[in-house]
Amino acid sequence: MQVSITEKQEQTLNFIRDYFLDKGIAPSLSELQEALEISTKRGVVSHLEALERKGFIIRTGGARGIQIQGEEHYEYLIGIPILGYANAGTPLATAQEDYIGTLKVDSKLLKKKSDLFSVIIKGDSMNKHCLDKVPLSNGNYVIVEKESEINDGDTILAIIDNSATIKIFKKQNDMIILYPNSYNSTHQPIYLNKDREDIINGKVVAVFQNPTL
Repeated sequence: MQVSITEKQEQTLNFIRDYFLDKGIAPSLSELQEALEISTKRGVVSHLEALERKGFIIRTGGARGIQIQGEEHYEYLIGIPILGYANAGTPLATAQEDYIGTLKVDSKLLKKKSDLFSVIIKGDSMNKHCLDKVPLSNGNYVIVEKESEINDGDTILAIIDNSATIKIFKKQNDMIILYPNSYNSTHQPIYLNKDREDIINGKVVAVFQNPTL
């Protein structure tokens, strides 16, 4: 039996679909409220509840926690926020979270699906280093896992003097050493006290080539 929905519910569902395709994530309640010209967030929630009862969506309870039922075309994509730039060289760029877009990535390409963000590489100190045969070259996207155990040889994103940099991590005696891996011989390691692990902002778990370069 075909389930019927109201015109407003159909508008809500269509907006969720379009938003997901455009940004790779579900819209927030505020964005739904504005787009659909609904006077209150409670009004938005009532439409979402109706769509969930009728089997069109699933609500997970988290922020932007809406999934479209029975449409894998939307559900297999993960939206990963791009939070700015990180130097793969001398850490000169100020490390400020600056949302500049969303990467839409097939969930099968990543082992973990949450606590991820992306940054765009600036510089050439890691251009000899590859993950899954993709180099950490200038302009490429790296995916960073926030909460992850860091071991020797891992590629990490570090914040040094309020600046972001990507390097290879090694702990040796009383030091943390952040190594470059570059065809440019001018790049040198960074030596830090062993207690400075708090500067590690996450582990680089994937790199994707930027096709526009």
